[in-house]
Amino acid sequence: MTGDLEGVRALVTGASRGVGRAVAEAYAGRGARVVASARAGEHLAALLRTAAASGWALDAIGADLGAPAEAARLGREAAARLGRIDVLVNNAGLLGERTPLADFPIEVWEQVMAVNVTGVLALTQAVLPDMADGGAIINVTSGAAGRPTWGAYSISKLAIDGMTGMWRRELADRRIRCVAVNPGPARTRMRAAAHPGEDPETVPRPSALVGPFVAIAAGADPGSHVEAAEWTT
Repeated sequence: MTGDLEGVRALVTGASRGVGRAVAEAYAGRGARVVASARAGEHLAALLRTAAASGWALDAIGADLGAPAEAARLGREAAARLGRIDVLVNNAGLLGERTPLADFPIEVWEQVMAVNVTGVLALTQAVLPDMADGGAIINVTSGAAGRPTWGAYSISKLAIDGMTGMWRRELADRRIRCVAVNPGPARTRMRAAAHPGEDPETVPRPSALVGPFVAIAAGADPGSHVEAAEWTT
């Protein structure tokens, strides 16, 4: 890997596995300073071991984004450790149940929305005062946004798409690039839970989908929405 992200300082959530871990490793491997976060700090142990063995500048903070106060604490602590934040990757999320809205359990709805929507808002609000002008907010969305029978997850990704567009306009004076990236099918635990009959060998590993995340961190602005599976540059 090249050092094309030297000097970049990034916070990546949901980084203990899947797409989040792949992005954190891609950033750190290219020279960025990274704070990786997940719900439980011990889940980040394997990533920290990899970072130490590789000589990467990667730190970890455990935080439950389902609690707004925890999300705000994560933003403040990450900014303190990094000095500033150039890139925020809002990747953490819950799937919940794949159930029609007419039957969707309210308690599960509240859990999913707390992490996938309110947590993203609270963390981004906490990070923005310490985000460099010209920085980037990357929100992980999904092709399931608005899709029937996907319940709260579907609605939460519609909200992420809407928030991304709003932030893109509201933060234009600071030249902060706000992009929703849909990784598409990836070999993750969430994908396996959503598609239990699918052969995981038929979908790409998360590491194959980090192209747009790296390009945006390096300064690219591909617009408000990107499909990682279609990324060619």
